Amino acid sequence: MKKYIYSLFAIVAAFSLTAQTTIDRTTAPAPGPARVPVIASYESFELKNGLKVFVVEDHKLPRISMSLILDRDPIVEGEKAGYVSIAGNLLGSGTTTRTKAQLDEEIDFMGARFSTSASSMNVGGLSKYTDDLVEIMLDVLSNPSFETEEFEKLKSQMTSGLKANADDLDAIAANLRGATLYGLEHPYGEVMTESTVEGVTLEDCKNYFAAYFRPNIAYMVVIGDITTKDAKKKLSKAFKGWKPADVPSHEYEKTSIPSAGRIVMVDKPSAVQSVVWLGNVIDLPQGHPDIESLRIANQILGGGMSGRLFTNLREDKAFTYGAYSNFGVDELNSTFGASAKVRNEVTDSAIVEFLMEIGRMRKESVTEEDLIAAKASLSGAFGRSLESTSSAANFALNIARYDLPSDYYNNYLARLEAVTAEDVMRVSNTYMKTDNLTISVVGKAQDVAAGLAAFGEVEYYDAEGMPTDAPTFLFMPEGITLETVFSNYYEAMGGVDVLSSLKAMDMKAHLEIPGMPGQLKMRTAKIAPNKFMMEQSMQGMTVMKMTYVDGVGKQSGMQGEKELEGDELDDLKKQASYVIDELAWMQDLESFTFDGQTLMEGRAVYQVSEGEKTKYFDVETGLFYKSTETTETPEGEMAVSMTVKEWGDYNGIKMPKVSKQSAGQQTFTIIVDSVEFGDDVKAKLFK
Repeated sequence: MKKYIYSLFAIVAAFSLTAQTTIDRTTAPAPGPARVPVIASYESFELKNGLKVFVVEDHKLPRISMSLILDRDPIVEGEKAGYVSIAGNLLGSGTTTRTKAQLDEEIDFMGARFSTSASSMNVGGLSKYTDDLVEIMLDVLSNPSFETEEFEKLKSQMTSGLKANADDLDAIAANLRGATLYGLEHPYGEVMTESTVEGVTLEDCKNYFAAYFRPNIAYMVVIGDITTKDAKKKLSKAFKGWKPADVPSHEYEKTSIPSAGRIVMVDKPSAVQSVVWLGNVIDLPQGHPDIESLRIANQILGGGMSGRLFTNLREDKAFTYGAYSNFGVDELNSTFGASAKVRNEVTDSAIVEFLMEIGRMRKESVTEEDLIAAKASLSGAFGRSLESTSSAANFALNIARYDLPSDYYNNYLARLEAVTAEDVMRVSNTYMKTDNLTISVVGKAQDVAAGLAAFGEVEYYDAEGMPTDAPTFLFMPEGITLETVFSNYYEAMGGVDVLSSLKAMDMKAHLEIPGMPGQLKMRTAKIAPNKFMMEQSMQGMTVMKMTYVDGVGKQSGMQGEKELEGDELDDLKKQASYVIDELAWMQDLESFTFDGQTLMEGRAVYQVSEGEKTKYFDVETGLFYKSTETTETPEGEMAVSMTVKEWGDYNGIKMPKVSKQSAGQQTFTIIVDSVEFGDDVKAKLFK
């Protein structure tokens, strides 16, 4: 009983004390002193050949990782741009003692990971395999095989990647920024193209490896279940034969800020949105005293969803799904910029808002609330990064590479907390230039060029960063109508009478999807006007099948079975109506609008609109070339396009043989393997 009485007294006393205390909740409490972060310790040593090693011991789990990093100057690759990347990837493709298959099998057996690049090599796995992992690194460094077959495969993969990026607005925007800010002959501005990759030889890759993979410009970072003593013993023994040598050095002048503002653009006539970037080069090397102040300024302007750009352009104006700013830290040059993907019709309005928000940072003092929130966000992110032992290793590496004070990262939070509103305004005026800003846009010039002209003369570039002439915009060609475009298309395919006479079709195709291990097959069959079937399968298993027979639509496959109704049923009915889908267009001309003739990717095309969808037809051949549209997804609007890369002739009828389709960042290619028309189409396909 006494215990409960004492507890009651304690509760009453606490309540009374709270009631008597007046707390002012109208103002935020003053921040306390900056904490001194607890950073995992590391030890370092240097081998006789000049290899500098940093070890962070972490015995919580029996795992280890080792990373070799080259500290070399940036390289201008010129007419062979791409050879440095190919050399880095080729390095991990086997040795004179292990084929690539054997190397991969050995790594998989240990449950480890292994990768190489132009300036690094990384291994990781269970610590019981430390000796094996060290031996693999040594073998790759000492005995790279540089096989011709693997070299050609890497070149082919790189070329395929460039082709896939040909319609990627983000990739084009990156090319445009680099070329216009730094120039095509600068290591940060040169653009890799199919022709430069084609010019790369195996000898180029061998020469790069021999010149730059040297221990005297390398760092080794070891993290995990190993002592410094053991690491030194193992690495000293393993790498004693890796010889140092003079490594080529390259010096470049700092890139100067342009004397006046610029508007640069790549025209993508099929684009339904614009990729906008505003910014310029900055000179901000590692350890510069302005870094923390600019980090806070950037956080307030556009460092995340709470940034002013996001609040303005997304939440207030609904121009975009996200608007952000960022900056880089680099010994040579970097950039400060702000960017967003916006609808074509609001491109110029978005730029106005960008300029307004940057101007506010330069002219208006940020509020104490903004300052506190930015500091809290940045210090929290820094604290979370310390949960990984790799942070300590990265800090040690930066201190060594950039000659930073030994306590540089220990004092980070103190430097962050010391930033004032005056500091934020000062760095905003220093690094967020507006009078000589470069405004970069990749989008449909037909829709946005007039609005961009308000900011200055528009300079046009192609997708590879080369200056080009202003595009030819839409015009109405004499004597051409919507019916003319469709009739020319039907005639080019084989003639409207021949197409209309077709009663059945069976088409087999396969999809090439980057990253997919197996081949996805697709089969489409029709018996007009009331039977349709589309089946997708992989490795003999049906992924999805849709059928329409005499008014009944069904779907089956991995997601189960169901009968279709509503819009889905109507869509299947339309596809069953004609063997050649496009014949239905002439029955519904009021749904289409002939917009005129323009240029697209170097060819003259007729442009036809159908609601949110736009179709393009080659003026010279009459054949369909491309379609674009924007569709709503749970993640927001997504740009979808389809381009016919090659037409095939099937018994006198032209059909798309190779088509490239893209939906957002995902791209795939449809390749038609066979097409049969007529009585050979089996009715059992529709069951």
